[in-house]
Amino acid sequence: MEAGPSRSGAPAHEVAAFTRWLLEPGPDAPDEAETGPEAPGRLTDGAPERMRGRDLRFAGWQRILVLETGSGFRNLRRVMRQEGTLLAERHAEARGTGRDRGPSGQGDDPLSGDDPLSGAVGRTVQRLAGIAAASAPFAPEVRAVRSAAPVILEALVAGYQSVEWTPGDAHRALNPLASRVAELAALERINAVINSSLDLGRVLNQTIAVVREVAHVDAANIYLLEGGNQLVLRATNGLNADMVGSHSLAIGEGITGWTARHGTPVTVADAWQDERWRYVPSLQEEQFHGWLSVPIILFRTGDTGSADATNKLVGVLGLMTRAVKAFTSDEVAFVEAVAGQVAIAIENARLYGLTDGRLREKVRQLEALQRVNASIVSTLDLEDVLDQVARQSAQITNTDMAGIFVLDERTGLLTMAASYNLSDAYRGIAVPVGEGAVGLAVASRQPVVIFDAQEDVRLQAPSVARWVIEEGYRSVFSVPVMSRGRALGGVSVYTRERREFTSDQIHMLTAFADDAAIAIENARLYDETRQALEMKSVLLQELHHRVKNNLQMMASLLRMQMRRTRSGEARATLAVSCSQVESLSAAHDLLSQDSPTSGTQMGRATVGEIARRVADIAIADLLPRDTRVTFIATDAHADVGARRGTLLALILNELFCNSIEHGFSQRTTGNVTVTARRVGSENGTGTIEVVVVDDGDGLPDGFDAGRDAGLGLTIIQRLAVEQLRGHLSFENRVDGTRGTRACLLLPE
Repeated sequence: MEAGPSRSGAPAHEVAAFTRWLLEPGPDAPDEAETGPEAPGRLTDGAPERMRGRDLRFAGWQRILVLETGSGFRNLRRVMRQEGTLLAERHAEARGTGRDRGPSGQGDDPLSGDDPLSGAVGRTVQRLAGIAAASAPFAPEVRAVRSAAPVILEALVAGYQSVEWTPGDAHRALNPLASRVAELAALERINAVINSSLDLGRVLNQTIAVVREVAHVDAANIYLLEGGNQLVLRATNGLNADMVGSHSLAIGEGITGWTARHGTPVTVADAWQDERWRYVPSLQEEQFHGWLSVPIILFRTGDTGSADATNKLVGVLGLMTRAVKAFTSDEVAFVEAVAGQVAIAIENARLYGLTDGRLREKVRQLEALQRVNASIVSTLDLEDVLDQVARQSAQITNTDMAGIFVLDERTGLLTMAASYNLSDAYRGIAVPVGEGAVGLAVASRQPVVIFDAQEDVRLQAPSVARWVIEEGYRSVFSVPVMSRGRALGGVSVYTRERREFTSDQIHMLTAFADDAAIAIENARLYDETRQALEMKSVLLQELHHRVKNNLQMMASLLRMQMRRTRSGEARATLAVSCSQVESLSAAHDLLSQDSPTSGTQMGRATVGEIARRVADIAIADLLPRDTRVTFIATDAHADVGARRGTLLALILNELFCNSIEHGFSQRTTGNVTVTARRVGSENGTGTIEVVVVDDGDGLPDGFDAGRDAGLGLTIIQRLAVEQLRGHLSFENRVDGTRGTRACLLLPE
């Protein structure tokens, strides 16, 4: 990979050779062996060979310029300044000024003509152009030449002007070409500052620093036109910097104000003697006499001094000297050129600031909308959401107060549901549709903007005018809150001073009204759903209560019949029936409960909980007093719905009754275990397996459920197959112990 330009620049001996080649006279530079790197040998008279030598020589100079770019042309600037100083000293000596040749020990000055600086500048420009022409288009070498040209010329002229001339030769030191080169270099520097930043303060400060240096003045400042008729000091170099931003002049006040009013430059040799000058002690300007004031005008559309010329006034650029000085026309022209560049820079910076400010405002508005939308999604509390909408509406539209109104369709009145910075009395108003700003907005389904509420005829109704005066607002802007073509209310914002509302503010408030509509609609739907659920819950509880009472009444009637019958067989049958009814009642009671703390959900229950309730009833109704049977129920979170739960209670009751009556008929102790688990998929497509196992006498040999089952087993088999779409099987235990195993498979 090719390395970039070095920060240390090119070697000193190569830079020295390069500057000699740029400055020394002749149709071409000295031989390559003497003056530059990568020497190809002496030039010959043959044209092709001569061109090859030039191309190779240019390659060496291109490399030096590229290396110097990385260091900001530090070495090249230093050497060129030295060359300029030597050029001036040799010229002075040649003219008989008696000055020493200096430490370089150079021989007689070959540039001893009347204008040596002009010749040096011309040769430098010509040879730099040759280097650029020998480079490929858009190559780094071309950019390096363009960047180096003003630096080289400025350093050369600065070195030339640094020599102290005798009065007789002062006209030669102030060479017009040197001044022009310095001015061009200064304009290039100012242009670089303008193009490098959009920060207005930085552009102004760096610009006046360069102008002060190039124009050889003691102070410079820039006033900008603000507020239509005030010139505010925005940058200074040489005056009291603490006054920047706080000192201002009216149009026409002082020399600066006169320049702004008439749109023409003003030059005064001694400002103290000019009647237009206004002395400001805080600026510390008493030490200055020479004064040049130039208007900064973006576009000049009329004659100088005309009203049209001041329509595009941006500000005023001022230069001052401690000595009495009359600025020349050339100096005025240079400062006018600078003012033209500054005008463009100021306009660009202001446009950027305006665009950037609008962008930040848009971001702030979008963030506010995002917060309101997040609030709508995260809560169904209508009051909280509307309070936030009201607060954000006022802040985004930069207004003083805001209110959210909700429409009561029965009465046709708009009442305030949320507010921001409004009085307690105003929050209690009820506005009829068609009256007031918000009533007009709801009636017309369009935004309503009122510039002056105290004078607008639409708000002259006594009920409305009273609140305008008491609340003290002047401008009001209202938009309707709509949902699917139906008016739900309105949003209003108020200001204490008269205000115009922009289209962006209208669109933003409309967006907030849409958010308010969503919040109101969501809250209404939520309230309606909650009320419906509460009503259904009450009805369901009443239904469960009636069913439970009826089942308990049936069980009570069966018990009464049991006590009155004298037949043991009839008593046993009634006891089984009573147990079945009570099992249904227990399952129904369990499935009608809804307790989040205990994990019980209305309409669902676990198999284990149903089995425990049914077992308690079987023990109480069927188990003889001298018999002890232990029931154990476990489940792997297998739950069932209401319908299957009641059928499962009947099946479990029958299985428990069979265990007590047949399995433990000849015993006084026993155990019954109920287990439930999910088999297969976990996504609701598997099977619930319910297994009831006892350690009783077991099934008779050759038992066939289809052939030998009694009425009770036949009923529960049909329930399992026809109602539950499952399967019920019976078998003796195969683990080496006595007892019966019943297995019920229920599809999920």
